[in-house]
Amino acid sequence: MEKQRGAAHTSPNGHSGKITTSDWDKSTTILNGCILKMTDYCIKRSRSGSDPDVTVIVAVKNGADSLEACLLSILAQEGPKVEIIIVDGGSTDGTLQIIDRYRSRLAAVLNDAKCGVYDAWNRALEHCHSPWIAFLGCDDHYSDKTAIAKLLDASQKTLPVPFFIYSQLIFQDANGKTLKIIGQPWEKARTQFEYKMSVIHCGALHARELFDKGGFNTSFRIVGDYEFLYRQRERLGAVFVEEPLVTARAGGLSTRSDLAVIQKLEVKRLFKIHRAGVFANLYWYLGMCATLGSLTLERIRKLLP
Repeated sequence: MEKQRGAAHTSPNGHSGKITTSDWDKSTTILNGCILKMTDYCIKRSRSGSDPDVTVIVAVKNGADSLEACLLSILAQEGPKVEIIIVDGGSTDGTLQIIDRYRSRLAAVLNDAKCGVYDAWNRALEHCHSPWIAFLGCDDHYSDKTAIAKLLDASQKTLPVPFFIYSQLIFQDANGKTLKIIGQPWEKARTQFEYKMSVIHCGALHARELFDKGGFNTSFRIVGDYEFLYRQRERLGAVFVEEPLVTARAGGLSTRSDLAVIQKLEVKRLFKIHRAGVFANLYWYLGMCATLGSLTLERIRKLLP
């Protein structure tokens, strides 16, 4: 005989399928508790008064040919309130004149001729007033006037609230020609993160809580951003926006072939510090062999007539 639609049934453990008042009250209590926890968490990240929503940190040294485009892309952002902090590493090419032109629109300008990029970022972190922090090189810029708004919007659509929000990246040569667009969803990048930098750091939003236990390790010259995130991989939690919101120019420290070996050696040290697994070390070894082979072929080609 066919069961009547909506009729009560009994589960294997003897519990009736009907929703009782007690069950409803219990579910409501749990839901309200989750909402309260979520609200409290969001309040901790929210800004108060005139505090900005996002801080963008730009480290620069002799970037007169690209800094203005970088600053204009940040200043053009629509929606969220954004503050800009610049750290100059002792520029001598006209960079300071560009900074002076925009000084009234900058939250802070720091100068330190002796600091590297990760030192610069750490110094700037001391002056941040927002719950979200992003880092751009002077050769980088946001590709979209709503880039930061789209990243923030993605953070509000995910539970629990993520600590890291990134997008696709347009990779260009020195002439502005697009070489490739990179970036993959966190579901895929997460499995690769154990053995390589599989997320886009440039222009991404970092929750302020990530810096509660310290900033970037300044003993690294090239992979300090990877080390920072790798150190916190257990709690990272990331969201990916499948849209090229940031543009980067080839030629940065992490893309130069003459520094490829140094980069690999830094990754090896990173794995040792954080006790990476066997597969990560095997992947590093194969990558190092490929890098050395590529550099050898490059030198041979230069010697050929």
